[in-house]
Amino acid sequence: MTRFAAVLMTAMLLVGGLAAPAQAQGFGIFFGDEPSDFFAPEHLICMTDHQIRETVAGLGYSNIALNVPKESNIQVRATKGGWVYLLDFNFCTGEIEGRQRLRQAG
Repeated sequence: MTRFAAVLMTAMLLVGGLAAPAQAQGFGIFFGDEPSDFFAPEHLICMTDHQIRETVAGLGYSNIALNVPKESNIQVRATKGGWVYLLDFNFCTGEIEGRQRLRQAG
């Protein structure tokens, strides 16, 4: 039994000794020590879906449908003057950057 206790004690000391170097190397989770910790993606401070719809409606479009945003742009399908358009809308500047006429509304 004493031999088993000695082996167990030796194993515990070895395992305990292996854990110390990881702590000595400064391993840990830090926040606030890098500029990227404070990076806020643009779409968090730009227009909401409601604001996008209101802006596009203010430009004379109706039947507005939003697609998935990509970077600072979103594709918007909307109707104006009897035509359905696909708009490339920048939801940070509030401007239409591209417009493609798809089909007649009907």
